[in-house]
Amino acid sequence: MIRHMATRPATVRDSGAGCLLGLAAGDQGSGAAYGHHTQMAMVVAYELLRHGEVTQVRFRQALARLTGGRSGRSRVRGTPLWLPGYLEREKSEGLGAGQHGGIDVATRAIPIGVWHRNDPAGLVADSIRAAGSTHSDRESAVVAAILAGTVAGISHGQHGRDLVSGALEVGLMAAARLETDESFEEDPTPLLDRLRSLMPMVGEDPATIIRAANAERDSLSAILAGVMIGAPLTREPFDAITAVASEHRRDIDAVVSALVGARVGLISWPSSIANDTWFAEVGRRLATGVAAVDDLPDLFEVEDRLSHGPPGGFR
Repeated sequence: MIRHMATRPATVRDSGAGCLLGLAAGDQGSGAAYGHHTQMAMVVAYELLRHGEVTQVRFRQALARLTGGRSGRSRVRGTPLWLPGYLEREKSEGLGAGQHGGIDVATRAIPIGVWHRNDPAGLVADSIRAAGSTHSDRESAVVAAILAGTVAGISHGQHGRDLVSGALEVGLMAAARLETDESFEEDPTPLLDRLRSLMPMVGEDPATIIRAANAERDSLSAILAGVMIGAPLTREPFDAITAVASEHRRDIDAVVSALVGARVGLISWPSSIANDTWFAEVGRRLATGVAAVDDLPDLFEVEDRLSHGPPGGFR
């Protein structure tokens, strides 16, 4: 497990390639390894590199492997609140519809923003499928599309209010696509209105944005807060990570760090990240369109070793 990658300047061709590296950095908090936000985003990344799109059936199959399936040997670190209920429904009904919200419903869409950065319709479709694999509320699907749209915008050099405005447009596209889809419930309009009302606050301090977004009470609004905090273009991009860290919100840390990673590209991070070269290579393939995973480490083996350790421990 290599922990450090060589420093090099970011280039325009990075096109968001550092998003997974950033997500893992923000997702690990003070622990030794990243958690379920990154794990599920990597499932989506592998799906995109292997098949070019996300399907609910394959995502659910991968999730079953992550959670241990019949063996009960779960690889998921930091179990999300919705997961136990989802697994119970899987057993009884054979399909999944988790509780409303859950921030990793959106963070799993981060690699979609890089892969589909030049294809808004494909971005929206895969974001909806990724969210709908476990959740049936339109708000979760729309927020997933908003976050993917934000990553796509950063990949094209957008920032500030223009970036948030573009992400809102993607959210509106997702809401329109979902309007007649009876497999989803709830009205995403209030959430879209909230993002619209937050737009003038780009550049405000994180604490003010988190309060205004109502992120203390609503996990989906934490995504909106993260988008707002990560939107400005600053002279020192890592300052956004430092600023939000004082709020002690690992969920928002993960979002902001992923957006910073998408912006700075494949450069050395100020903190150590487990499996950083793996995240860097997968991000590079998403950005360059190299649709291949056969020569990459097996995702489930990596997670099993990190969660449980190989016989005799790590070497």
